[in-house]
Amino acid sequence: MINEPKTSLKESKIVKNLVRKFKDSKDLLKEKLSNFDIKDLNNRDVDKSTLKRVLAGFMVVVIIGLGYTGYKVNEIRTRAFDIYLGENNLGSMRTQEEALEIFNEVKSELCEKYDADVVLDHELIFEPTHTKDDDILDPSDLKKSINSKVGFLVAGVAITVDGEEIGVFKSEEEANALIEKIKEPYLSDYTEESMPKEVNLVEDVQTVKKQVSMNALSNEEEVIEYIKNGSEEIKTHIVEVGESFWTIARIYDTSVDELVLANADKDPAKLKPGDEVKLLLPTSVITVETVEEIEYTESINYEVKVELDDSMYKNQKKVKVEGIKGESKIKANQIKHNGIVVDKQIVNEEILQDPVDELVVQGTKEVPKTVATGTFSMPARGRISSRYGMRWGSMHRGLDIAASYGSAIKSADAGTVSFAGYQGSYGYMVEINHGNGFVTRYAHASKLLVKKGAKVTKGLHIANVGNSGRSTGPHLHFEVLKNGVHQNPSNYVN
Repeated sequence: MINEPKTSLKESKIVKNLVRKFKDSKDLLKEKLSNFDIKDLNNRDVDKSTLKRVLAGFMVVVIIGLGYTGYKVNEIRTRAFDIYLGENNLGSMRTQEEALEIFNEVKSELCEKYDADVVLDHELIFEPTHTKDDDILDPSDLKKSINSKVGFLVAGVAITVDGEEIGVFKSEEEANALIEKIKEPYLSDYTEESMPKEVNLVEDVQTVKKQVSMNALSNEEEVIEYIKNGSEEIKTHIVEVGESFWTIARIYDTSVDELVLANADKDPAKLKPGDEVKLLLPTSVITVETVEEIEYTESINYEVKVELDDSMYKNQKKVKVEGIKGESKIKANQIKHNGIVVDKQIVNEEILQDPVDELVVQGTKEVPKTVATGTFSMPARGRISSRYGMRWGSMHRGLDIAASYGSAIKSADAGTVSFAGYQGSYGYMVEINHGNGFVTRYAHASKLLVKKGAKVTKGLHIANVGNSGRSTGPHLHFEVLKNGVHQNPSNYVN
């Protein structure tokens, strides 16, 4: 701040009086001299008193002139400015320009030192004064004094997301560079030719100028970590022997899918003791949206049309015309949020091949109870004593149901008895052909209640549990064959 020098009222009056007297004396001298002719010294007696008055007036004029000149010289030579920084008096200097040059030098050095645009907390204030040379401040001392007393802020740039400040940086360039780093992971898989046609930020992300202290500037890595993980605290679990994502999900009442998403850097099949598993799925503060134009082919499902036939049973149907899927070429805008596809907006669809509808013939005739339903019920009540598979070094091709001697054996489904009698190691056995490719066998019976050729309904009492043939105790040996090949009965009974 610059204040123009002001002369005191008393000093102003003195100067005005001196100037007035000087002018009056000068005018009087001119008047006398104009009336005085040097030739009169020879022709007449000179008025000596007049000459004395002229000379006296001249001397007065000279004295006044010298006095005024001396005053002005001294007044100009001692002019100076008291310099203030805030309320601190730093001393005096002859010119404001010299002090401002030093002040700007201090600011430039701070900018260079901290690699930032700094704003000093006070400007210099100047008050006019008069000072002797011995009291004038040395430039180096003024610089030291400014450095010791000045405070400063950084003219920084804050990043805000939906109005919330998430970090402050030295410059607009630094703030924008950080935002670009947030985008990088979601652009790295693209080539220069395949870059998305749009890259947007879903949230309202702004850069705002803000003056802050140096220690209030943000750490770039910490801000990036916060943006990626959000404000949630991410807990971790240390994997112990025998643990998997499934057991960890049960412990913390979460799902395996959530653990997989939260731990994209880990292979669930290769989890080992000591690994750290994140328990919360991070939510990014900034969502990077990419919009890319894609082309792909997609199958078109055919329709299934039904033709009724009263010569067929209700549980029978056959395909008269095989359906063929069609194909279309699609151009779409694929939208991803942080690398995950969230939407596809179809721009154009071209049918390459129309689908062919499938025609199915469906029977309408009521199904007799002796016709197989296509599903099997458990043929006896009891405990599963031996399952399908390898047993004692050989293949066990059935399901053993331990039950009390003489308890009922029922047909698993309707069909025709294809065998009823004694069959070697099977003992007394009933075999039923269900007419749909399936055959069931009921072995080790104590008594048979049906004969070959008999039509049986589902759940009919066909034999009693026994211990005939190669058997270690009363039980039912139950087999299921499909097109002549043994099947695991557990996959069919309910």
